[in-house]
Amino acid sequence: MKTKKILAIGIVALVVCGVGLVKAQENLVKNEKIQTKGYNNNEIAKILDEHGMVQNPETGMFEVKTEGGIPEAGVSEAELKEIIEESNIKNFREPVTGKINYTKLANFTDPVTKIVGKLKERSYNDSEITEILEKHGMGWDPETGATWIGIGPTEEELKHLAPLYNPTDSETYSKSLHQANQVMEVKNDVYRGFSNYMKPGSCAVGDGETVQHVVTTHIGSGGYWTEAGVIKTSWNTNWRIFSYDNDEGTWDWHGTTGPTTYTEYYIYITDEHGASGYRYDIFIGGHWERSGHVPNLENDVNQANEIWSDTGTWTADTTRAVHKYSGLIKSDGTGTSWNEDVPTEWWHAPDPCHVKEYHEMDGADAWKYETWVE
Repeated sequence: MKTKKILAIGIVALVVCGVGLVKAQENLVKNEKIQTKGYNNNEIAKILDEHGMVQNPETGMFEVKTEGGIPEAGVSEAELKEIIEESNIKNFREPVTGKINYTKLANFTDPVTKIVGKLKERSYNDSEITEILEKHGMGWDPETGATWIGIGPTEEELKHLAPLYNPTDSETYSKSLHQANQVMEVKNDVYRGFSNYMKPGSCAVGDGETVQHVVTTHIGSGGYWTEAGVIKTSWNTNWRIFSYDNDEGTWDWHGTTGPTTYTEYYIYITDEHGASGYRYDIFIGGHWERSGHVPNLENDVNQANEIWSDTGTWTADTTRAVHKYSGLIKSDGTGTSWNEDVPTEWWHAPDPCHVKEYHEMDGADAWKYETWVE
């Protein structure tokens, strides 16, 4: 797998769009009000509109604007709506049981890949395709084939974001002096996917205290992983839904949520294999958000609450983060609840740890995993 050379790869992190918008974004990041309170609604709406996106007022998720379609690809407004709607996870559930049909999901083609194919048919080159996609709220890496819908951090923000730890190596992340984690992890790395519902709780941050707070679920092995969850920082105190790929995608933002709102996260690694590895698909809140690659079909899965501080002082939570209704997908494509039958361990670092945990069986189906900072 080859790491992308451009770190700020999201739709906002522009290589090909106008200098004016980039400068405007840098000014927003540097503005003291934005540093402490995050973007306001008007600023978010302006940035989204520049990139063919809107924010769903009910879910907080970013969505592609379908008005006018994508004329460069010959895709009408009605066709674009249909392509987006077809990528909803509900279309892969059995109507009676509600269980995922993995055979059908394995043959899924994401919306961006479909649009790329149509643009190639019209003889656009790779550079032209990436520019068109960014204008319509989408992203594509020609080198690996990774695709996404979402907004990445600006280059200025990347300077502030603390690097996420490697969940495939529990010994490496704790080397940072001011970092703490609470983790619920499978003990046998044989999974190709997971699903869960998660609410982030207060996810507390504060000036001079916790500068970055993440509640997330990872899947990966061999030093490569992808994840999806919620992040808050001391300079942007919105509960931002994110996805991350440590190799070919880095960060993408997918909208905002709240401390008590449960959102479904679903990641599935397909049988499709190429030079970049096995393709995975990420669904958040029922909608496809991203595809990328990991090297292995069988992987570790863990759920984590992670905090970083420049000073070693932590911001206490007022409400807990909760993962529940967690399910795992085995390498043979069958699903199982993450319950007492699955070898599991709960661990933290450093010791003593400011991130606390409580777990119990939520009925007879799956573990309910609660974490918080004291």
